Amino acid sequence: MMALLLAGVAANAQSPTATGVINATLVNKNGISLQFDTDPAGVTLGAAGTSAVTASFGAVSAFGPLSGGVTRPSVTAANFTVRTIFDVHVIQGGLTSATYTLTANLAAPAPTGLSYKVDAVTLSTTSQTIQTNGGYNTDIAHNLDLVVSTAAPGAGGPVVGAPITTTINFTATAN
Repeated sequence: MMALLLAGVAANAQSPTATGVINATLVNKNGISLQFDTDPAGVTLGAAGTSAVTASFGAVSAFGPLSGGVTRPSVTAANFTVRTIFDVHVIQGGLTSATYTLTANLAAPAPTGLSYKVDAVTLSTTSQTIQTNGGYNTDIAHNLDLVVSTAAPGAGGPVVGAPITTTINFTATAN
């Protein structure tokens, strides 16, 4: 009888178990996030699906060929405009608002001879309202325009042949 009892103790020692409890506290907070997506009619955005993307217009001119996803909606004696379309996707969680307001501004003044527009709004370093009733959880298309002066460099026109980089800051605020 004693041998049987020792065998049972040995079997239990090979499969030890333990139990524990974690008491976790969760504080759910509301929030909003903004991301940029490539629009099928626009240029392919670098890092699409994030809040920090790049959009390359490629080489632009008043009359020559343009990169895919770039159009030229306007050419006048004073300037020409090149455009691409991009999508803004705003996600909200825990908010009671049904819409958001989208604003944008240039991080630094535009280079000489250039101006930037989102939809019909000319951008500056001061925040400008782009949209007041944006819907959540859907891609909303916006036009990004680059207006280029046809004046010669030094006479109000932009530098020719040099890459130009500009940063545009966007902010989505729940209504």
